[in-house]
Amino acid sequence: MPLIIAYIGVVLIWSTTPIAIQFSLDSLDFFTGVSLRMWISALLSLPLLALLRQPLAMNAQALRSYVAGSVGVYGAMMAVYWGTAYIPSGLISVIYGLSPMLSGAIAWFWLGERELTPARIIALLIALAGLTLVVTGRLSVDAASWRGITGTLLSVFFFALSAVWVKQVGAGLHPMVQTSGTLWVSSVAYVATIPLFGVHLPEQWSMTSAAALSYLVLLGSLLGFLLYFYVLNNLPASRVTLITLVAPVLAVFWGFWLKGERLSLASVIGVLGLMSGLALYQWHKGLDRIFSRVRTVKIPTES
Repeated sequence: MPLIIAYIGVVLIWSTTPIAIQFSLDSLDFFTGVSLRMWISALLSLPLLALLRQPLAMNAQALRSYVAGSVGVYGAMMAVYWGTAYIPSGLISVIYGLSPMLSGAIAWFWLGERELTPARIIALLIALAGLTLVVTGRLSVDAASWRGITGTLLSVFFFALSAVWVKQVGAGLHPMVQTSGTLWVSSVAYVATIPLFGVHLPEQWSMTSAAALSYLVLLGSLLGFLLYFYVLNNLPASRVTLITLVAPVLAVFWGFWLKGERLSLASVIGVLGLMSGLALYQWHKGLDRIFSRVRTVKIPTES
């Protein structure tokens, strides 16, 4: 599979995930919604493994990789599903824009990846500022928003930590094997959490919840995680998490196309800022050479 197609696929799927999560909770509480998503996804992953003729690896390194991936699937998903009830999806997207910098910092110390050069740090700050402009005009934050902000910040941390940890383990698993193993480890964690929240199935399912849950299982989890782990196996962790900068902008456009929402001037300027930041991130060497020359210039002193 071409890497660029997988990368674009992850961006497209993740850009629709915030809306799909909110729709899926139309007749479900947050824990029931996220648990059903992961349990059904784990079950469906087994026939996919059989179809691909890929056995589920159970050696020690593979198990460590599954646990590392579950930090994102269990920890990050639990936190973001909970936060969805308190803040708009746009604000969640803004906060998730922090993940490239956070994962880059973690990878710098843990993996020795030197992706975050001075120019790239500037690029990420520009992109994050643009991302903020894209969505802030559409936000309405109430008094309980601190709960959603806290939950989303935790989700971002778990997401970044998971990406770097999977890279550190380096099990080299087939993406579908990694996806299935991660979903099963996460499913066990969700089962263990039932005493805290309980599972409450609705007496009558809304069509909105059913359709959104189906979408999240088939595309958001199975295909989305498959493509994500494939990309993660082939790119540095900090480069992979750039997806969280691009996807929110597309999420705004989904609202424009599907719901007739209009983009404000601030959002348009924000899109331009975001794309400028991403462009600088990709083509950073010229600016880094300037920084390097500035650092090496010696200021003459009087003798």
